[in-house]
Amino acid sequence: MTNSSNTTNQTPANSTITNLQNTLEQAKNKDKIFDKFLKEGINAGSTAEKLAILYRGVETSPYLQDINNYPERLKQQANPEDLIFKPYPKVGEMPQIDRQGLEFIHSDIKEACICIGRVNEGKIKAHWLGRNALNKNQFWSGTKIIPLLNIVSQANTKFFQSSLENCVIRDPAKRQKDTPFLDIASDIISYQQKVASSNSLAAMCKRFETWEGLEAWVKKVTGNQDLVFRGRYGEDPFINQPELFDLNTKKVLLSAAPETTRGDNLVTAYDLLRLLTMLGWHHQLPVEARLPGAQWHSLSLIVKALGKDACRYTDIAIETLGLKNFISSPVIISKLGDGYSDSRKSTEIVYLAFMQFILDLPQSGKKPADLITLGLALRGAKPFQETNPAAIEQAKNRDAVELDARMVTEVTEILRRVVTQELV
Repeated sequence: MTNSSNTTNQTPANSTITNLQNTLEQAKNKDKIFDKFLKEGINAGSTAEKLAILYRGVETSPYLQDINNYPERLKQQANPEDLIFKPYPKVGEMPQIDRQGLEFIHSDIKEACICIGRVNEGKIKAHWLGRNALNKNQFWSGTKIIPLLNIVSQANTKFFQSSLENCVIRDPAKRQKDTPFLDIASDIISYQQKVASSNSLAAMCKRFETWEGLEAWVKKVTGNQDLVFRGRYGEDPFINQPELFDLNTKKVLLSAAPETTRGDNLVTAYDLLRLLTMLGWHHQLPVEARLPGAQWHSLSLIVKALGKDACRYTDIAIETLGLKNFISSPVIISKLGDGYSDSRKSTEIVYLAFMQFILDLPQSGKKPADLITLGLALRGAKPFQETNPAAIEQAKNRDAVELDARMVTEVTEILRRVVTQELV
């Protein structure tokens, strides 16, 4: 009777707290969460060619209408001081990455890098954690963020005031019509193919720099010298000699670079996360730590494009943890990647994400709402075991569907630990 009485007399606020605490507690059972997502993928008819969770699509996101507000929201908020967080490194300098603390992540996640931020007095401080974060590997389409950011860096270094909002990519040979840069970037990220395939557009965006030049730019920015970035994405460029043209000034800002010898795309989880957090925390970084030359009037387009990622793992994590009604001013930008590696004989999925939101939990002793801001880069892989030719296709589908469920499970657990302050 006592327990029943206490429950009956709970205020709405206390009841809400209890429900949320119960949801967060239940989410600790990763096996149960994984089984739920695996069942969801199977029921949706997932296959290796089209993974239901990975390619859920931005049109399903409850934050679809928020995307245009992302650039403004990234200017705001503050956290209390925390001594474990260190100043964000300058361009070319590498942070100290804590190699402990990610033991909870499943062994199918081969490389991981997480960076949790705190904003104090307008500046970002960060805590970096990693599992094999500096191991170079194939990060599939996750690397497509690199040419987009490089275009902004190049264009704004040469033309400070030119905003990519006013720019089109055009074909000097006139075989393709002029297309707004934002539409190109959005198509690369969303896979909606309104202009062309993601792979052909990404290959086109790499044509504004030589292979060696783009690789050197990544090394210069992240400070990591052990990487190779000289490959395409399995398709020819949509336009092989593209121009970036400013409709306001009537100037060609960038032209295609000379063709040189191609190679592999082998980067690290750290490299990709460093670039993504430099975008997300642009306003809180000193000039010497920002993407070289890049201006917010152009970077904001990349933010909007990355808001349209087909993968919605973060949306799902927020919903699974019961946080949806307790967050405001969300920003979720991300990039998926996936494929089967013949050389490594494994099914692989990549997820890069930067997320930020105000978390206002109901509580009796009211305290200021928390600003949650972090980035992550994960590469999951399942080595392929099947040797029977008749069973190979079925096994590949099974591995892909299981890895899809595993990835969203680990994203959910990472977010849970950040919210409950277990990760730092």
